[in-house]
Amino acid sequence: MSDEVKVLNEQEAANVAGGAAHANGQYWSDGGATYYRIAPNDYLGNIAQMFGTTAYAIQQLNPGKIKNIDVIRAGDVIRVR
Repeated sequence: MSDEVKVLNEQEAANVAGGAAHANGQYWSDGGATYYRIAPNDYLGNIAQMFGTTAYAIQQLNPGKIKNIDVIRAGDVIRVR
């Protein structure tokens, strides 16, 4: 298993099959990893709680995308597991 983190861009996210709608956004699994599209008014703490993890763990999975756990953008796709 590779330690490389794959953060999907908008086109890749649109092409992933098997996604599931969530109350706040959209999430799906691909190759054993779970990805989430950040919805308006989300914050990393509530996303982490939805997936049974921590904001810091999600930050470590997305080092190029999340530099500050207090700053995330709606529409971005992040790995949550």
